[in-house]
Amino acid sequence: MAVAHANNIELYYREDGRGRPVLFIQGLGVDHRGWAGVTRPLARRFRCISYDNRDVGRSALVEAPYGVLDMADDALGLLDALDIAQADLVGVSMGGVIAQEIAIRRPGRVRRLVLVTTYTSGDPRGSAIFGSQAMLRRTLSHEEYCRATFWSVYSHQDYRREGFIDEMVRRTAANDLWQPQDAYERHVRAVTLANTEGRLRQIAAPTLILAGAEDILTPMRFSSLLAREIPDARIEVVEGAGHGMIWSCPEVVVEHVGRFLEENLEPRT
Repeated sequence: MAVAHANNIELYYREDGRGRPVLFIQGLGVDHRGWAGVTRPLARRFRCISYDNRDVGRSALVEAPYGVLDMADDALGLLDALDIAQADLVGVSMGGVIAQEIAIRRPGRVRRLVLVTTYTSGDPRGSAIFGSQAMLRRTLSHEEYCRATFWSVYSHQDYRREGFIDEMVRRTAANDLWQPQDAYERHVRAVTLANTEGRLRQIAAPTLILAGAEDILTPMRFSSLLAREIPDARIEVVEGAGHGMIWSCPEVVVEHVGRFLEENLEPRT
């Protein structure tokens, strides 16, 4: 693990494995460790780089207003600091919008693009969800907050898995890098103001869209729009998965991502 100076701030990052570089971009309020179930197995085949977005984990707190475009510049600055001219990008939720912005604005930097349970723009319903969750987060304990909001992250099938939700609540509530409330609310503002619609046809990279059939936080209409508008895109719908599929079924995500990233590669020796 290390710290890079990128876009005039410090970003904390981790590298695992060797090979072609793949940058993993996290969503709202989650640090790089949220990728562990995906990057650990993929590191056998790729150079997996995960990092903490600004205002979360061990990366810099940024009190000035910012948006997803600034966070895209952070990611590009990290690639520059690591001397990586082109990488595969894997983004989840807010991280998927950051990845879209990179692919739209700097197409030469992106070899392949994977968008997991993500969206294209904020809307009144999403703003209401995130606004109410921010309000709950101000007043509830960590555990109470997780129990009050995980319905939006996990599917009804996940809730039927014996002990699974209790374990995810325990792990999340015990996070020693719990995001400060003001930083969380800055992330929320960035999420709700993001918008890539009308520009998706500018994405040149082959794109895989992973959608959860039971995702109620970023519903299927977003993934369907991405699949229609991105010129070289395909969509895979994961049955039984909700918004948090990278935690509820990481092995499925690894299978889809690994197969997609290895397409048309020279055989390994």
